[in-house]
Amino acid sequence: MYAVSGGKALAEVLDSVADLIPLPFLSSFVDIAIKVLEACEEATAIEEDLMDLQERVYDLMLAVVDTVPVNRKASIALQDKVRRLQSILDKILSDVAKIKAQKKWLLLFFHNLNKDRVDRCVSRLNAALEQFKVVGQIHVEDVLDKIRVDYSAFAAQLNRIEDAVNRTTQPHNAPSAHPRQDMPPPSRRLFGREALIDEIAALLTVESTSRVCITGAGGMGKTSVALAVAESPTITNVFKKEYIFWIPCIEARSSDLFRRILYAQLRVTAETYDNLEPLLEELDANKQRRLLLLDNFETPWLSGQDREEVVHILVRLAALPHIALLVTMTSGFTPGDIEWQHRILASLDPGAARDAFKAKYRDAAGGDELAEDERELDEFLTSIGHMPLAITLAAACGGRLRVSPAELLRDWRTAGIGILSGHETLSMDETIRVSMERGVVRSNPDAMTVLAVLSMLPAGTTGDNLRWWAPSVASPFPAVQTLRAAALVEQDDGPFASARIFVRPTIQSYMSQQNRISAEIRNQVHDACYAFVLRHKSIPDERKFKADLAALAAEESNIQGLLIDVEFPALRPNALDALIAFGFYQSWYKASAVMASHALKVAQAAHANTDPVHVPDIAAATRRLAEAHQCLAACYSTLSQFAKACKHFDKASILFKNLPGGADLGSSGECSLQVLRMRRPMKAKSDDKSESLIEVARADLSHDATDKYHVALGLLGWGEFLWWRKRRDEALESLSAAKALFEELDCTASTAECLYYMARVHSRDGNSSQALLVIREASVKAEESGEIGIICRTLRTTARYLTVSASYEAALPVITKCLDYCMSDGAPIGIAQNLELLAYNCAARMDVAGAQMAYEGARAHFAKRGSARMGRQGVARCVENLEKLGKLTVLDEHCFAHIVKPVPWVS
Repeated sequence: MYAVSGGKALAEVLDSVADLIPLPFLSSFVDIAIKVLEACEEATAIEEDLMDLQERVYDLMLAVVDTVPVNRKASIALQDKVRRLQSILDKILSDVAKIKAQKKWLLLFFHNLNKDRVDRCVSRLNAALEQFKVVGQIHVEDVLDKIRVDYSAFAAQLNRIEDAVNRTTQPHNAPSAHPRQDMPPPSRRLFGREALIDEIAALLTVESTSRVCITGAGGMGKTSVALAVAESPTITNVFKKEYIFWIPCIEARSSDLFRRILYAQLRVTAETYDNLEPLLEELDANKQRRLLLLDNFETPWLSGQDREEVVHILVRLAALPHIALLVTMTSGFTPGDIEWQHRILASLDPGAARDAFKAKYRDAAGGDELAEDERELDEFLTSIGHMPLAITLAAACGGRLRVSPAELLRDWRTAGIGILSGHETLSMDETIRVSMERGVVRSNPDAMTVLAVLSMLPAGTTGDNLRWWAPSVASPFPAVQTLRAAALVEQDDGPFASARIFVRPTIQSYMSQQNRISAEIRNQVHDACYAFVLRHKSIPDERKFKADLAALAAEESNIQGLLIDVEFPALRPNALDALIAFGFYQSWYKASAVMASHALKVAQAAHANTDPVHVPDIAAATRRLAEAHQCLAACYSTLSQFAKACKHFDKASILFKNLPGGADLGSSGECSLQVLRMRRPMKAKSDDKSESLIEVARADLSHDATDKYHVALGLLGWGEFLWWRKRRDEALESLSAAKALFEELDCTASTAECLYYMARVHSRDGNSSQALLVIREASVKAEESGEIGIICRTLRTTARYLTVSASYEAALPVITKCLDYCMSDGAPIGIAQNLELLAYNCAARMDVAGAQMAYEGARAHFAKRGSARMGRQGVARCVENLEKLGKLTVLDEHCFAHIVKPVPWVS
């Protein structure tokens, strides 16, 4: 009677039936059934065995509808059974949805992982549903509960797999990118805010009122309220957990940092952080409702130097109707030209304040209860204005030191007449000041120095690195302990040496006002920043390079926040050198042209204002200008913006060659060699200028025979050129000579580079076994160096050689590893080439869905560089292969032979 095929058709039939059902409990049951079937329909594209489950659920639904008497009253027992069955199906829906999302990752990265277990699980589901028969009443709860448990157990394993995959694919787990932070858990006890939380949650669920801004004085608990809203059942019933995002803005001192944090927290991979378009396109591509919690938005809104750009970003986010915004900020007004639902957070009522103080005191006192007259406690709470942060500070201090409310009240009164305004509203500044002036803090002379230093570090720092930032403090550990006792700083879990130590936002804001941080400490922190960067300045051919990158990555946000303040003429010693060095650091990982552009701007100003009479000064200024051009060119190179890279490498080369007091031909030759490399993806191989360019580069690099490093670079560059021109024997000779010198100098990155081109010479010559042997050696050297660019190229070439030799299973883990590195590097061409290789590998294994998914990703990344020849050709290949795959129902060897191969293929 119901001749239906596929989940969508089943859902349509049941939907039409639901409209005719007069019984609310049965109509609700059919509604959840439709959702289960639709979920199965979507998941079937990933796991075909779910089609059987879909059909069984359909049969079950028809049987239930047929059993329930719709024209007369159903028994209470029967209604209860249907409702219980509906609850079980609702849980199955949740599990299938999670498995569906996780399987997308498995399809792309681990297609055959645990497939047998999936098959067995689905078989058990089918068998259980086959055994179900409806006879008079429903007896299926136990069967479906077992099904749900089986899926839940499997989902737990998939959760672990998903976590592992996410760690390899999230764009900002890379050391150089702004680290993604998890949403903090809501407060265990939130007093006096229940009605407001419910009100805000209701506003956010309706698109027309889903722009909510919570404002108020510092310390009112705005973040706690917002987190409680995000966790409320009203919100989680409308917004899926994976679509609720916490955006901590306390580190966003500029629009650039704000964009970086948005990319990291929203888990969007893009080529750079310089514009918002990729993020907006990602948000707009899927109309699924999302909730963005922008916490401590006062930092970019009130503290940044580019307020208009911050407003522009916020307005563009608000223009997407399916994006709900929940903003917290220490302010009395709302940001931007947006129709906000404005909620001002007031102080706690006396009862809530009393409960909050007692709970915090008990926690700080290790479980001991506050034994004190309620009247004295109420009097003290009234004197501090019932403000949540003031309560937290006072209760934490009182609990740890076992200080009574009467003693706290006496201290407040002693510290200050004039603390209160009209004896009604407490000044937050004074609350923090009193905490800072308690005896426990004054007893440690280093405590205020450490507090001031930490207040200048938006991301906090580790115990070990705090020694760098505060060199005048002999031992920071006692100072941090003192500050923690007074609740002025916090420390993450873990050992002191590696745990993050940070200052609360309100205290950080307090410290930034009225010159509370002395010029001496400010200069000390800036100088420490410059020294830290320059201490960890190295190039990929130095053994300490990998460790230096890790050290800089750990402090990247702090360094960037301090270096962005470097300006001419207020240049301190080493400031510009550190700014340029940090730009080079970023070029080796997820590059952004912002810092490198800033370095060039400062270097140009310094050079233009240097007295040309003083040769040492003008020579140093010219060198820094050359290095700044080279730094920006390196960033553009990583971003695959080859034309811009060439322009700045050319300028750097000229400046190095014309330095006052004597040319630096080695550095000039390095830049010329890079220009040649940038021209290859832009020009045809018949480019007439290439030979003259390599000759100039070789001459500059080898002008000093005692400088073995630059001599070796010249040999490497010449070997690359000969490989490019297909002069096999000469290329191998030059590359082998360069490799010998680099090995003598222990330069792992350049040794890997030599081996990389030697492998490609062997491959082009048809010696695939030797090529694979050499490229694997190159990959080992590349991993030793830590330089992502050469790591990606050697891994990708290894995978390509394995694929050419039809070793598809062996190639797959190499491809996934390479993709991990490519994502952290951020170069769109590298990501595109790797995804295209993954797509071809999937097609070779007759995996049509996997191939289509990877080709779509490759096409999108090639399109980001559509103006370059490599980008245009890559898009064309992907589009052609997608068209071919779209016409197939089954992929076989004959069809696979017509798939366009990635380029380059053999060499």
